[in-house]
Amino acid sequence: MKKGIIYSFLFFFCYASLLFSAPINKIVAVVGEEVLTLYELDEIVKAIYQQIPVKDLSPEEVEKVKEKLRREVLEQWIEDTVIGLEAKKYGIKVSEEEVDAFLKEELSEKRGNLTPEEREKLKDRLKKIKFVQFIVRERVVISEEELKSAYQEFVKNYDPTPKYKLEVLVIKEELLVKELYESALRGKPFQELWQKNVELTQYLNETFKEEELDQQLREEIKKLKPGEVLDPIKRGEGYHLIRLVKKEEGLPPSFEEVKKELYEELFQRKAREYLEKWIKELKETKFIKIYL
Repeated sequence: MKKGIIYSFLFFFCYASLLFSAPINKIVAVVGEEVLTLYELDEIVKAIYQQIPVKDLSPEEVEKVKEKLRREVLEQWIEDTVIGLEAKKYGIKVSEEEVDAFLKEELSEKRGNLTPEEREKLKDRLKKIKFVQFIVRERVVISEEELKSAYQEFVKNYDPTPKYKLEVLVIKEELLVKELYESALRGKPFQELWQKNVELTQYLNETFKEEELDQQLREEIKKLKPGEVLDPIKRGEGYHLIRLVKKEEGLPPSFEEVKKELYEELFQRKAREYLEKWIKELKETKFIKIYL
């Protein structure tokens, strides 16, 4: 299951909750046995507010934005706390190995530099994610009939414009180009090369319509077979390695070719709908008092 579903309910803790340890303060809400304080709420809001462009707003409008954000964050925080209480009830555990695996997969800039307190907060996050994944896997089912129906809709709306699914590795350090290019020619996955050189590379995996590619690049890509890699291309301040994953021309792909993607799309939608309903029902069973 893609993580986007889970993070839509837990998004604001991914970074902000690692950054502070709050003293006891004015209570803004009580959820079961958990107490949520104004200090913690304002710290979370501050981390999010800094990313919002408000320079053209009047002081009164700024205050309205802050207040709206505070209430939205509090609602999300309450939902997150409810999930945490359920995870605790089910005895969900997260090992140190799982924390390390998460940090490696997410390529976090803080990996290896987390304090013990930050690590515990991250572990708490992962417990909730793990629990929600468990609940979703148990309750969300996609039938073959649903997949075939989704495929018919896909065919009906299919754009026959030629497309190229490409992997792109952007290399910022010239000295690395030859080494990574030779590794790519030997079949090393671009994602693996990126993970080993995360500070000096960027990775993209996207599908482009033919007209979205400049003429010179388009002509070069047309010569490739799936799996082949172009010679390094100097663009801007970096070098681009490009691998053709597959070509899509004219006719839509077969049901079997897109079955996995259709499953993921359906699963995401049904999981989101289920989670919204499940969390609403959970909140109704918990003692929740809001003082804000």
